[in-house]
Amino acid sequence: MTIFGADEDLTAVGAPEVNAGQLSPGASPVDRLPSRRPAARRSQKAALSIAQRIVDDITDGDLDRGTKLASEREMLARFEAGRGTLRESLRFLEMNGVLTVKPGPRGGPVVSARCGEDFAQILGLFMQMRGVPFRALVSAREILEPELAALAALSATKTDDARIKDSIDGMRAFLDDDQNFLAENDRFHVAVARASGNDLFALLISSLHAITDGVPLGLTYSRSRRESVARSHTEIYDAVHARDAEGARWATRKHLRHFRSRVQADVPGAMDRPVRWRDLLT
Repeated sequence: MTIFGADEDLTAVGAPEVNAGQLSPGASPVDRLPSRRPAARRSQKAALSIAQRIVDDITDGDLDRGTKLASEREMLARFEAGRGTLRESLRFLEMNGVLTVKPGPRGGPVVSARCGEDFAQILGLFMQMRGVPFRALVSAREILEPELAALAALSATKTDDARIKDSIDGMRAFLDDDQNFLAENDRFHVAVARASGNDLFALLISSLHAITDGVPLGLTYSRSRRESVARSHTEIYDAVHARDAEGARWATRKHLRHFRSRVQADVPGAMDRPVRWRDLLT
């Protein structure tokens, strides 16, 4: 599948006629038709190169979410590219959550949030292609998160501690608000992963949580259940704050095993249900 190549008209007519007598023995007239593939590959390479340079601009300049990038006219001049190639580059970056393109005379490309939801969609796509069940997602979290909590206990800063505690306070404030409660729940787990000192783990955990939330299991969270989750998070936080690595590992493992047990009891068969990409796009 060709992602790029908007500047190339692969259906163009006008190829020169070929005289069969000019062909070498055994050759088909099709063998002598001019190939469009090299041109398509060049266009794809050019669009990808532009996309990479735009990403370099964002990261090298440490541009925040909402920062407006150069106009189309400025980019065309800078990159010396055709309008179709540039727009294909921007569409690719928009599809992957790097930026959004706002319409109108004052619109243009704007830096998006760099978060796990975008990576989750890519991960979810390949999970469906490989037939990965929900069980594998839960198992990955059970392996990763206890160790990250232990690392957090050893390396968390005061800022990390405050971020983790703030998410718990948020959960308690939203005990009667399902959507915001779940958002604070995700924020807690990502905050613990960030406190481990490895941003890659934070991105991965954020993605795994986005997929967990996206899969329609049919779980319900009563107020008492939310209070129980908040208590479990507090137990993990207390161990991290006390710099008790083994305590943080144990509390996180217990918390995730309880989640597994609840899914198995409340939604029979859910653990073996394949993750579907479309569930993450709604």
